[in-house]
Amino acid sequence: MTKCSGAIAGISKKLIVSFKSKNTFRNPTRKMKQDKFTGFLVASSLLGATIASATVTSIGADSTTGPNWRTAANLEPDKEYGSAGYVVFGLNETDSVYTQSFDTSEFNPANAYNLPAGITISTIDTNIGMWSGNGNFGTIEDPGNANAITNAPVLANSSGTKQFTISRTGSEAFRITIMVASGDNESTGYNVTLDDGSGSANSNYDHLANGLAYHVFDVSAGNSDIEVMITSAAQNRTLMGIAFDSEGDDITDPTDSNSNGIGDNWEKHYFGSLGAVDPNADEEPDGLTNFEEWQNLSLPIVADSDSDGLEDGEEVNTHSTSPTNSDTDNDGYNDQFEVDNLVSGFDPLIDDSNEDPDGDGLDNAAELTNSTDAIDADSDDDTINDGDEVNGATNPYSGGVPRAVPGEPTNPNNPDSDGDTISDFEEVDNANGSITDPNNTDTDGDTVPDSVEITSGSDPTDNTDLPPVPEGLISVDFQGSNDGALFPNEPVLMSGFEVRAGVMTDVWNAIDLSGHPNTATDPSFDLLDSSGEETGVSLSFTGTISSWTNNPGNDPLTNDYLFVNAGNADFSAAWEFSGLSPLSEFTFFTYGGIARDMLLTVDTDGDGDLTDENPTNVDINGFEFTGTVSSNGSILGSIEPGASNEANWGGFQLIHSGSSQGGLRVTDIRQTDTGAIELTWTSRPGRSYTVESSPDMTLWTPLLTEVDATPSPGTITTVNVDTPAANELKKYYRVVRE
Repeated sequence: MTKCSGAIAGISKKLIVSFKSKNTFRNPTRKMKQDKFTGFLVASSLLGATIASATVTSIGADSTTGPNWRTAANLEPDKEYGSAGYVVFGLNETDSVYTQSFDTSEFNPANAYNLPAGITISTIDTNIGMWSGNGNFGTIEDPGNANAITNAPVLANSSGTKQFTISRTGSEAFRITIMVASGDNESTGYNVTLDDGSGSANSNYDHLANGLAYHVFDVSAGNSDIEVMITSAAQNRTLMGIAFDSEGDDITDPTDSNSNGIGDNWEKHYFGSLGAVDPNADEEPDGLTNFEEWQNLSLPIVADSDSDGLEDGEEVNTHSTSPTNSDTDNDGYNDQFEVDNLVSGFDPLIDDSNEDPDGDGLDNAAELTNSTDAIDADSDDDTINDGDEVNGATNPYSGGVPRAVPGEPTNPNNPDSDGDTISDFEEVDNANGSITDPNNTDTDGDTVPDSVEITSGSDPTDNTDLPPVPEGLISVDFQGSNDGALFPNEPVLMSGFEVRAGVMTDVWNAIDLSGHPNTATDPSFDLLDSSGEETGVSLSFTGTISSWTNNPGNDPLTNDYLFVNAGNADFSAAWEFSGLSPLSEFTFFTYGGIARDMLLTVDTDGDGDLTDENPTNVDINGFEFTGTVSSNGSILGSIEPGASNEANWGGFQLIHSGSSQGGLRVTDIRQTDTGAIELTWTSRPGRSYTVESSPDMTLWTPLLTEVDATPSPGTITTVNVDTPAANELKKYYRVVRE
């Protein structure tokens, strides 16, 4: 069902939308693409006369050790990464420190440098930021402090691939571990590549949990530089450290001195010594014997070497996929996803990137690029196919101007691309009586959102057609006068539509208050309505208040404000509206200041007593009070310091009785699954109401009379009021108090 609000609510017969909540992960292809895989590069050559390249082998990604890289490393026989040396950037910095331009060199004492002899590390990257951590990126063992647990730091670049260079003067073989981290409950997909000049090896891993992950590579003897390149999505983080171990033997070497069918280096690496392995045993088990693990260069102690969701034995014996490459055919789709979707046309052994199994106009490669579901033609279920959204095939708007399709693309993963509560399909399909821009919340640029114009009956594509101003509306912007004040800024008066209250207005009252350090004691102000006419309503304060005006910004209503409990103002102040219709209903939407919040207490039951009311915290987002005016025509209230230990009040909008509007507002309109129209409005116990309808907002016909309000303590009433006929394409409803 589709929601809208307003005193007069319009609904189109075509405004029937079914939203499907998707709590499951909608793009398994993207997630699986980021899963780790283990790849092997066996290449050796000489570059020039003196530079010897090495063989680089990816061993895998280890994410289960948490902070315990020094005592519980899963991919090291001695359970320790960095036994030959390491660097951890920012490890020695105090917690919760952010450095915008961080020095990664050994001369920065914030870095923990303990590199092997002949090894240096440098980077071509500039403007690297460093966050020293407060636990939001997990914890790490500090080898400089007896492996004590400390908060993990993290580096981040502004954009692009991150690149570090490992230079070495000797030709010793090393195991190199690239340390990365994920945090703030945001999973980070890392792609780590090591390249020695003759070729590269790669490790992908989607790091879901807060904390560390370790990408492990073996580099054979050589003295060429090793480039470390990192990409990450979506937070653009980089490595946090590099660890070295002097045991990087070539585990692909087939030398088999004990004739058990398994290479000696592989056997010693995983089992500690020759003769310790049973070639016919299955350690995990994963369906492969140790001999078969050696044949496939998979991990004998991990059931799923490439973490693609398929165990090694299943990959080799059932699907003929690689147990060490999560994407055997290198088409961007994880092996398990392709196996699970064979019926949809995927094949883990064939590059399917040019196929379009869901027929949405995007091939599989384009689905990856757009993070859409390759087996669902409409990933966001907004009734527009993914290809049409990506290509703008149904959107006539380009640059905010209506033209012929195709126009600008819409988001294929969000049914409401601009977030205005109107689905993309409704916007381009004339479902609301107008074709609006699905990428713009305010198609006609009149400051009133499309959703409000539709519910109010104005044209969202015509900036001269505005929603009606509620009768009985008083709008106030508290302003800080700079006459003799410590701030030089002139206040800017609020005007027009206020999105937070959803109320259209015309004239705003500018309440000029003495600016800090000056004060006003017991001031009183007569208020005008939205037409600029006298209302007979006044606002008075009891106490000493002051004001402030900030530099002009995007929020003129809260940018200037009155305040208490600061400067020379009192701790708190009482205030009162007078001149209202006794025992009438009111709606009071009030706003804090841009700098701080406030506690506001309002007499909502009209008994003239604030002790039975709850103080409400109000910030710049505002808060709506509804209630009853007292028998003497007043509303009492008070302002006190909020959570910020000060109180800032930016302004308010008061809809009062004495007009057809009063405190009565339609707050919700729905078309139910059976086609009935359901209205909800603010009500007062003991009152009765009439519901009327109109095809054009000119002639109104009663639908229901003597509708009793919800009994006390209820303040809203909800009723099914109508079932429109099939030929009624648009209809308006209003509620009148009897």
